[in-house]
Amino acid sequence: MSPLLPLLLACAPEPPQYVYGVDLGALEYAYLDENQGVYPENSLMDDPNNPFAVTGLAGDDRWDIYPTGAVPGFYAFGTWLALQPSGEAQYYTALAAQNIYVTEQAPADELWAVRELSIAGYRAVLEYFPDAVTYDAAGVTAYPLAPLAEEGITALGGDL
Repeated sequence: MSPLLPLLLACAPEPPQYVYGVDLGALEYAYLDENQGVYPENSLMDDPNNPFAVTGLAGDDRWDIYPTGAVPGFYAFGTWLALQPSGEAQYYTALAAQNIYVTEQAPADELWAVRELSIAGYRAVLEYFPDAVTYDAAGVTAYPLAPLAEEGITALGGDL
């Protein structure tokens, strides 16, 4: 055996761990009510399909979960919205709902409700968090969310 092999093995990264014990790719969206993921309501915390309702979210985990898909992103940012209300959390919850609608990741008879939830979420950004911003990946440049929320409403055929 090479004398470097033990050294190389000692430097190998540890295998990843399931923090939440949930296969994010297998999550399915189910309509709960018209306030699901829309501030100031927090019915998402009573949603049996929300894997984060009981455990919550640690630190910036929502940013790691969001890219895994629209449904996990919806539950992650919707949970964050309930726990730490902000315009950024509301915007990304609405955007995830819009992506669920556009990609038809909800049962066909619930798609209209997902569209309405997304519009309501964007309107909540405008009503409750009109000065909210989000940042670029470096966390340096701020972008206002109100214009993006208006674009979301328009894209879904909603009225401003």
